[in-house]
Amino acid sequence: MAEKIEPVMNPSQGYVYVAEVGTPMPALPILPKDPNATMPQVGGAKSTAWRDVGNTSLENGIEMSVDGDDAETLGSWQNPNLKQTNPKKTYALTVNLEDFTVETYKLYYGAGDEAVITDPVTSKPVGFNIPLNPTATEKALLIVGTDGDNAVAWHYPKVAIIGGDSITLDPAALSEVPVKATILGYGGSTGTVTERYAL
Repeated sequence: MAEKIEPVMNPSQGYVYVAEVGTPMPALPILPKDPNATMPQVGGAKSTAWRDVGNTSLENGIEMSVDGDDAETLGSWQNPNLKQTNPKKTYALTVNLEDFTVETYKLYYGAGDEAVITDPVTSKPVGFNIPLNPTATEKALLIVGTDGDNAVAWHYPKVAIIGGDSITLDPAALSEVPVKATILGYGGSTGTVTERYAL
């Protein structure tokens, strides 16, 4: 009898991507370093829909949180445990970015391309104007966690991303830019997560 393979995960590496709201999840198996490889081609060319957010924290992994009231048990005199309520839940993820680029600043400070300062000669970005009134950036989000030759992917077609905590400039560690992605409804659901799959 063959040994049972347990579908557990120890995600030693992971990759985070953003795209325009509503961008579909790539076809399985999603390649962790190139999710666009299994996306439909655009005009005969490879899709560029998903953009890598860059380095994220090794020490502070991605935290998936849920917020909402606890379920309550309702009952009658005859049956004290007649029914349980189903309170609404809000799901969110915290990702600690480590690349100090304008793409990171846009997600943290809540501003778009209009806040980017470019070099007048090269047109390359050189800085970022922090907005007075930040607005969360809406994106689609894709996370791929890998464990050797296996992976699990999470796809959220619509999230609202903005700074989730303070930036700490730590001389003893890589500095992190924490952003919080609140998961929003899109097309009747909030997202998709795969089973563990082989790469």
